[in-house]
Parts: sequence; C-alpha cells; structure tokens
Amino acid sequence: MEDDKIIILMDHTIHHNEHHAEDFISLANDLEKAGETDAANLAKEAAKDVENAVNKLKEAREIYKKNIK
Repeated sequence: MEDDKIIILMDHTIHHNEHHAEDFISLANDLEKAGETDAANLAKEAAKDVENAVNKLKEAREIYKKNIK
C-alpha cells in the first residue's frame, strides 16, 4: 500500500508542477506584451526549469514503478 501512496504523490506532484510551468509561460507572454523582455525571458527560463524538473520526476516515477514489481 505504501508503494501506491508514493506513486499517487508522484503523479500529483508531476501534474501540479506541469501547471506551474504553464502559468510561467502565460506570465512570460503577459510580460512580453508589457514590453518587459528581460523579465519575460526569466519567466520562460523558470518554465523550462520546472519542465526539466517534471521530466526528472517522470523518470524517477518510471524507475520506481519498475523496481517495485
């Protein structure tokens, strides 16, 4: 049962952070429209960082699932 809880937590964390990345992209677009190029670029970098973190969590989840079988 503990394994199921860990997978559920990982799934939730992945989904939650995917939404953060989307929010950062939206913010970057708003900043660009406001003429704030430097701030927009940083928001885009933040989105990429979150996307990279999500990808690592997805890899970790797959490794975990493989190892608990």
